Amino acid sequence: MFFGTFNHAIDAKGRTSLPARFREALAGAGEPRIVLMQYPHWPAIQALPQSVWSELVKKVMEASPLDARWQRNVLRFVSSAHEVDLDVHGRVLVPPPLRAWARLSRDVVWVGMGRTMHLYDKATYDEQMSSEIPADQVVDFFGKG
Repeated sequence: MFFGTFNHAIDAKGRTSLPARFREALAGAGEPRIVLMQYPHWPAIQALPQSVWSELVKKVMEASPLDARWQRNVLRFVSSAHEVDLDVHGRVLVPPPLRAWARLSRDVVWVGMGRTMHLYDKATYDEQMSSEIPADQVVDFFGKG
């Protein structure tokens, strides 16, 4: 499981360090690679362990070939996927199309999302976190019921 928020930098070659906690979680689960893909809801990159990616691919393969909406979503986001390895320094190389999609500049933020991770440009992340969530969309994990 991936939790926490970590500020990092991305270099001119498109390399950024995966947070040590995330590397440890991947190693503990025997996950040698991650898959980077466009996050569909705003400019960001979703990073999935190989096992989660395999589950997604299985769902795609089982989907009805007649569901045009599903096919369009699959084409748009799954086709953006790139399998990447961590280098000896714990860095990942973010491919140029994904860097452009997420509008990554020098300062980036890794966010743990449970089974997956997200990579944001810091300014985009700060903007998302500062915007107010409508009351009817807030999930109260500690409330009754």
